[in-house]
Amino acid sequence: MGMSGLKLLKYVLFFFNLLFWFFFLLLIILLAEVTMAILLFVYDQKLNNYVSTSLTESIQQYHSNNSTKATWDSIQTFLQCCGVNGTSDWGGHPPASCPSNPQVQGCYAQAKLWFHSNFLHIGIITICVCVIQVLGMSFALTLNCQIDKTSQALGL
Repeated sequence: MGMSGLKLLKYVLFFFNLLFWFFFLLLIILLAEVTMAILLFVYDQKLNNYVSTSLTESIQQYHSNNSTKATWDSIQTFLQCCGVNGTSDWGGHPPASCPSNPQVQGCYAQAKLWFHSNFLHIGIITICVCVIQVLGMSFALTLNCQIDKTSQALGL
């Protein structure tokens, strides 16, 4: 196996270069995250309407779907809320997971309040994940370039 065989091996290994594919995968994920963040800000009102409508529709499945029942029960217990907009969403018969307080808020308003009160923590975690992804991309690209320089210095 001469030099031409080694060069062929180099090009085959470039295709199977895991560092390159790691970089490429992280780049795709980062671009998807940025795109999702932009879309969330642009379509904020449509998203609010969609979530509210979906939650209202899921109330109709409360008695027929066990996973929907468990989800609604855990949300209402955690946020101390009832229904989407209040106890009237349950048609006068709220489930046992609803608080007994007649002035209880709807879960949609409570979830938005919880999200806004934890927005700083969510933002910090998101930024940290993005920084780790960029660092991973940088290290992968740097290491890939070093490996390429070394192979060129060896004449491969």
